[in-house]
Formats: sequence, C-alpha cells, structure tokens
Amino acid sequence: MNRLKQRRCYDWLLVLVFMAAYTITFSNLAFDIHAGMRTHQSDLGQIDQAVWNSSRGRFLEFSKDDFLSTRLTDHVEPIFVLISPVFWLWDDVRALLLLQVLAAALGAIPLYALARGKLGISPALGLVLAYLLNPQLQSAILTEFHAIPLAVPLILWAFWAAFRHKWRAFAVALLLLTGVKEEAALLAAGIAAWACLRALITSPATRRVAALRTPAFVVPALMLILSLAWFAVATFVIVPAHAVNVYGSGQSVYFHRYGPLGDTPLDIFSSFFTRPGQVWAIATEPARMRYLFGLSLAFGFLPLLGLDILVFSLPLLLANLLSTYAAQYYGDLHYSAPLVPFFAMAAFVGMQRLRRHAPRVMPFATTLLIVGAILFYHDAGRGPLGGHYDPTPINAHHQLLHRFVDQLPPDAAVTATAAVHPHISHRRYAYKFPHGLQAAHPADWALIDVTGGTDMAPGDVKSTVLAMLEKDWGIVDAGDGFLLMRRGAPTKAIPAAFYDFARRPGRPDQSDPLRFVGLQVADWPRWRQTQIISHWQVGADYVPGSIRPWLEIRNLAGERLYTPDDLTPPALLWYPPTQWQPGDQITITTLPLSLPRTWGTVIAAVHGPDPFTPQHRLPAPLFLLDTTSLTPPDRSLALVGVYQRQADGRLQALPLDDLPQQAASDPSLATLSGRFRTAAGDTLSLQAWLPTQAAAGANIAVFSQWNQPLPDGVVAFMHLRQNDATIDQHDGPLQVFITLAADQPAWDWRQLTLPADSAPGTTLSVVLGLYHTDTGARLDVIDAQGNPLGNELRLGTITVAPPLIPDQACALIPATCASQP
Repeated sequence: MNRLKQRRCYDWLLVLVFMAAYTITFSNLAFDIHAGMRTHQSDLGQIDQAVWNSSRGRFLEFSKDDFLSTRLTDHVEPIFVLISPVFWLWDDVRALLLLQVLAAALGAIPLYALARGKLGISPALGLVLAYLLNPQLQSAILTEFHAIPLAVPLILWAFWAAFRHKWRAFAVALLLLTGVKEEAALLAAGIAAWACLRALITSPATRRVAALRTPAFVVPALMLILSLAWFAVATFVIVPAHAVNVYGSGQSVYFHRYGPLGDTPLDIFSSFFTRPGQVWAIATEPARMRYLFGLSLAFGFLPLLGLDILVFSLPLLLANLLSTYAAQYYGDLHYSAPLVPFFAMAAFVGMQRLRRHAPRVMPFATTLLIVGAILFYHDAGRGPLGGHYDPTPINAHHQLLHRFVDQLPPDAAVTATAAVHPHISHRRYAYKFPHGLQAAHPADWALIDVTGGTDMAPGDVKSTVLAMLEKDWGIVDAGDGFLLMRRGAPTKAIPAAFYDFARRPGRPDQSDPLRFVGLQVADWPRWRQTQIISHWQVGADYVPGSIRPWLEIRNLAGERLYTPDDLTPPALLWYPPTQWQPGDQITITTLPLSLPRTWGTVIAAVHGPDPFTPQHRLPAPLFLLDTTSLTPPDRSLALVGVYQRQADGRLQALPLDDLPQQAASDPSLATLSGRFRTAAGDTLSLQAWLPTQAAAGANIAVFSQWNQPLPDGVVAFMHLRQNDATIDQHDGPLQVFITLAADQPAWDWRQLTLPADSAPGTTLSVVLGLYHTDTGARLDVIDAQGNPLGNELRLGTITVAPPLIPDQACALIPATCASQP
C-alpha cells in the first residue's frame, strides 16, 4: 500500500514538474515579448488598463481615442473584474501575462486527475504532455493578453466535475466560464447540454424519467438555460447598448467577418440551410482543413473517437473555421485556445472507449498520442525546439525605456506611442499617441518612441511633436529616440542624446566626405518583416547637406522595391544630412519591410537632386572601403548585400564573393551547362542552376556563371515557354540585381514568373540565348566538339506544382506571400 501511495505521489510530482517547466518557459517568453516592445496598445495596453481600472473600482474602463470608454463596447468579459485584484499583489502588466500562462498550466490538473482515474498513469501522462505541447495553446498565451485563454482551465474543470459528479463544482466552473467572454457562454451551454444528455444516456431506460429529477440532469439543465440567456443578453443587449454610443451602430463589428454568409447572426445561421454548398466550400478550403488537421494531430487523431464531445464545441469551432479573418483559423493567435480542452477531452473519451472495447491497443494509442503531439510541436510549437520558436531580441534601446517610464507620476494622464502604451497603462488616463492631446481630460505627459511601433507615419510623428513644442509642451528627458514631454516644461530644444538612435559623435578618421561602413538586417521570421540597417561614417571634408546616403532594395528583375524616398526612415527625418557633422557615425534603420524570397541591397552616395541619375551619384570607390561589392559600368552604385529566405523561414545572407557555390550547394536546384560561339570564334560556356518545380504564379530564379564576360554589344535572353509559346522573358546584359561592369564576375541572376493559371503538372521550358543588340542576330549554340546545335539553349524544364497553402503571415500580410518558404 505504501509503495502504491509513493507511486501516486511520484506521478503527480512529474505532472507538477511539467507544469512548472511550462510556466517558467512561457512566462519568460511572454515577458521578453513585452520587454522587447512587441506588445501594443491593441490589445495588451487597453486590456491591461481596463483590468487595472477595475482593480481601482472603475470597472472595465479604459481610454479609447480621446475619451473614456468601456470594454463593453466590444465584448462582455466580467472575468476581468474577478482577476483585477492580482494588481493588488503585483502592480505590473506582467502579472496578467503570468496569470495567462498559469491558467493554461493549471488546466493540466483536472485533465490529469480525470484521465489518471479512468485510463491509468501512462495514458494520463501522455494526455497531459500533449496538452502542454499544444501549439495553439502556446500561441494563445504568447499573443499579448486576452480573456479567452482564461476559459481553458474552467472548461477542463467543468468536464472533471461532470465525470466525478461534483455538481456544485460543475456549476461554479460554468458560471465562471460564462463570465470569460460572450462566446464562452456558448461553450458553457455546450458542456451543460452534453452533461444533460450524458445523464439520460447513462441512466437505465426504465429510470430515464426519474433521471430528469437528479442533480446530474437538473444542474446542467439550469446551467444550459442560464448560459444561453447570458449569451443572448451579453451579445444582443449589453454590447449594442454600449457600442452605439462609440461606433454609431449597435451591431457587433465581428459579425462582418462572415461576409459571404451574411453579416447578422440570423443570416449566418440561415446560410447553413439556404446555402449549404457555399458553407461547405468555405469550410473545405485547404488552409481551413489544415487547421482541423492540426487540432486533431496535436492529440494523435484520438479526438476523432470522441466526436460526441467535439460537437458541443461547434459554435466556436465553426466561428473560427468560417471566418473571413484568417487569424481565427490559422491557430497561431488566441482564438483557438478554448478549443484545445475540447479536443483534449475528446481524446480522453476516445481512449476510454479503446480501453473498454480494445484494451490491447491502449499502448499503441498512448504512443500515437505522444507522437502526434511531438510532431505537431516540432512543426508549429512556440517553445524551445518548436517549429515556430520565436524568442524576442531585447536590445539596449528596449532596456532604456524604463528610465522614462519611471519618471511618470502615477496619477498623470499620459499619451504614448503604440508599443510604449502597455508599459504606462496603469493609470486612469492612458491614451495612444497622438490621442489625448485634445481630450476632455487631456494628457499632461507624453512618452514617444520615434523609432518604430507608433501606428503612424514617421513624418506625422515628427510634425505632431514639433507642433506640441510650439505650444505649451516641453522636453523633460530624451535619449535614443525616446522623448519624454510634459505640458508646461520649459525646455523646448530636443537634447542631443535623443539623436543617439541615428548617430554617435566621434572624430573623423578619413578625409572622404561620406563612407559606407557596413550593413545589418533585423528580421522577424514569424511575420517575415525585415529592417535594413546601414552604417555610414561622416568624414572631415563633409559639408552638411552636400551628400546624402542612398539605399535601394531590388528584386532579381532589377526592380526597385524600396528607396528612402518611398518611406523615409526615422533617422533621416529627425537627423537629416543637413545636420550631420564631421566624425558622426550614422545609423539608418528602415521601418519593417515585406520583401521577396531573394533580394539585394544597393547603396550610393548622392550629391545631386536626382538619386536615379548616375551623374548625381559619387563613384563607388569614394564611399566604399574594404567592402565586398558588385558594381555597374558607371560605378555609381554598389551591391553590398544579398539575402534569401530559407526553407525554415530564416533570412540568410549570401556571400557576395561566392554566389555560384551557394547555388551549387542548393539541393533543390538542377545543374545544367552549355556553350555558345562568338563572332570571333571564341567559346562562351556557362553553368546554370534552376529549380525543377514551382507553384503557379511563383517567381523562379535562374543563376548562371559564364567563363568570361559577354562581348560588347551581346546580351542574353531568357524565355519561359509552354508548348513553344513564350509566356515570360527577361532580356539584357548580365546582371545580379544591377547590370554588372565588364570587370565584375561573369554572373547572371534572372527572374521569371510562372502564370498564375498554370495547372499543376504542366511542364514549362526555360530557354537561354545570346544576340547582338544592333542586328538581333543570335549566337550559335555548340556542343563539346564545336558542332552547331541551333541558336538557343534549352536549359531545362520546370513542373508546375500545386499552389502553396498561404501561411498565416501571407494570409494576414499579403505582401509577405512572395517570400513564403
């Protein structure tokens, strides 16, 4: 008996270890996201302010635009009032982030307690492991803070209470669940309906009438009525009554996410009967089917044996599955959190049935459960070793924020830029900049980070700040792009330390007026957002404003995707070249950009009004020093960086001095070769690398290396053909993002685009040739013995692959689709 008790103690200890590791790992990741300024006014800042105000007796109040509002304009979340005392213990926004992680971890207790008693220790441990490894749940607790993840332990508690016939606990769990959010009331109603049916089904046929009077039926029936009534009141009374004063309409904006099916609850519901084909077509789109696949794979497909549990989650499951808002059915944000416990319980019920009817397969089922969980975690997990592991970098700029936050009086009304807002939201009046400047209760302090995360154009930020300084605002403190301002402060001049994000003063160590020093990139693989950081040194001969740095991002077709004139970086707005001084070390960081899979960075030093005119650019040797680069014939530009998105989503810098080796080492590319004869009888040979398959509409890159530069007046053409018909082509001299000078490597990198309507399985040909630009005469293709083979070389074929299923970044930010691995 003692050994049995000891064994029970050890397995519970293991569960607690799992929970502790989960809490430590994901709370630290959540804290880092916040510290790295990847949380924003929407949603962490505004929710945190509403919860904090609730802890001070101002229930669900927060600052919206220029006025005080309430969370009830969008959602009914009484749970926020119940959790608000957490700020009595720890007055920090991170208390909410920790609470969210703890809520998910605590769900393991009722799940294990239930499974252990019904299935045994090993299957129960496997079920808890699958639950904690679930990527959808991990994504939910790393998506700022929301109410709906708090439903997770309550759902599991309610199921545990129903199986254990703890009807008081069952009622409390469902009451709390209905208070999480309006749609959570539908989940509570689903659990109550399931419990009612279970009470009838498990009763003998002769006693089913009597079962209607037992707590096993009466309590769930009462909770079913109460949950549905609360959902109706919350959705159709409370929210409209508050929303109409803010939005001018009482109808929830969230119903518009089902546009093809209607924009009212009645239209959406009736579409299941009036337009079932359209509903089916939406639900079976590849991305949505992948969503269902992932939910099931996370528990080894065992939930398919417990569909009678899943059917009671249909209100939320269908709301996610049929939404036009892709975030709801990709599983990478918070929307899927309450579905995870339903799938866990469905897996539990499925394993119960296996244990009852096929006990010999239980070891296999447990193995399947664990393998499925590990596979899905490896593909999409957000923790260490997970496929979507995405730790947040925290730099000196982020760490400096505390210096300014600590100077804010606790009762001051503050306006702050979007990414700063969650760091100052523990106050009654916390506006998102520039709101609050003209509010009825105006902000008297402002904390602004001009370097990013403002939800404003950089130029608008600057003009607003300058307008404030012209009025009654002054500077209290500044540094590295942060501005702390107060009404009535006497200082109007922006301190020099503010410009540290753009320059570091120093002594000039060269006479050249401006010199390029180096290039960096800051990349966020999850959203494929990239910032390019260029470094420049101002020399002793620099005359302020006489020369400005220039940076272009180009694709393989040589097209400009970005220039500073398109979206001026904050550094050039706040500290323009007219203010530069000899010795300054300049750092220019672009705003986040969505770029194609392969792109190049081209720089120049511009001394005239038109950066696109070679005569207005300095020769590259005057601004480049010890930098590997490729240059065009006029030498006024320099390609200094080439980057490519890899299959794992990471951005890799390709070596500029050895691009052919990079192409040769790519196993997805086919290697081909050919020869041409020039008019002078010389042999031009090349080796080329191109993909063997690509999706319809995709851009393909063909890299070739020649044994020598092409003769003067000779250029290449590359055709993409289908049945001898040319469907895309690229003509011109050798180029790698820019046209290459004759003394540069004889490399060529071209881009062709597959037709968007090409059917999968279609075979396309890539054809290469050379011709004289003055006559159009083509050069002969020859074999190894010099025999002519025609006047064009068939490099290879490309098979059209099925279209890629858009990932979440592509679905939410269409500009990232071109770089989807």
